[in-house]
Amino acid sequence: MAREMVRVAALGDIPPGRMAYVDISGLPVALANVDGTIYAFGDSCRHEGGPLSSGVLIGDMVTCPWHGWTYNVRTGKALVPPVGIRVPVYDVLLQGGDIFVLIDWPD
Repeated sequence: MAREMVRVAALGDIPPGRMAYVDISGLPVALANVDGTIYAFGDSCRHEGGPLSSGVLIGDMVTCPWHGWTYNVRTGKALVPPVGIRVPVYDVLLQGGDIFVLIDWPD
């Protein structure tokens, strides 16, 4: 695996309690600011691919705008049945007011 660090936004672009969508080389990623901490996770709901970044963020839970599936933005784990479902989560680094997401690309 090749790890890449990609600048995706400035910290000021995503205020606490808000989300944003970013495209990283064709990979749809949602960013969420939970009390000043940025989390990155797959933007596609596991149910029918709804855009999670267009959903509702309450605390560390995001709800898909299409059918209400809910995930924890920290872990990617679904919070309503089927509970074993997850969306991918990505490491985030903050440097000098910029948000970087670390992506592990297959070789």
